[in-house]
Parts: sequence; structure tokens; C-alpha cells
Amino acid sequence: MKQPLPEVFFDPNARMTENGYALTNGSIEDLARIGLTPEQAVGMAFTFNGGDDSAEGEEPVEIVFDGTVERHPKWGYLAISNSQGIYWRARQA
Repeated sequence: MKQPLPEVFFDPNARMTENGYALTNGSIEDLARIGLTPEQAVGMAFTFNGGDDSAEGEEPVEIVFDGTVERHPKWGYLAISNSQGIYWRARQA
């Protein structure tokens, strides 16, 4: 069975490139909880979780993507989605 990737917060409103989101304080705090700085996390795989994206009266879902942390020359450290891009999953307990 495939091991789940560590989860790191991302802000869906912090999009800097077509598939890259700036790391925010929440992202950096999540990385620190697993013992990493953004620099140490470069190239590592994570599931980035943008939180609740539920429509009223519908099943609760989270907006997520799998990807890596990369260093961008203009925007700094970004969460970069893999080719699957953003998807929605049932909210985790």
C-alpha cells in the first residue's frame, strides 16, 4: 500500500505561476512540524491542502494537490502541483 504523503497547507489564493503557489506562514509552520525548512523541502513530495472547499449542503471536501516544493528565481519557494493538478477529496477527519 502506498504511504500517504506528508500534508502541508497551501493558500489557493497565493498562485504565482500556472501551477505554483507561494508558501505562506501556514505552509512554513507545517514544514517545521515535520522538521524541515523550505530550503530542505525542495524537491520533496507532499500533499498540499488548501482546506475546506465545500458547497453548502453538500459533502464536505478539501481542495488539495500532490506536488513538490521548488525555488523560483522571482517568487521564492513555491508549492508546485504535479501533472494531476488540483483535485477535491472527502474532508479528512
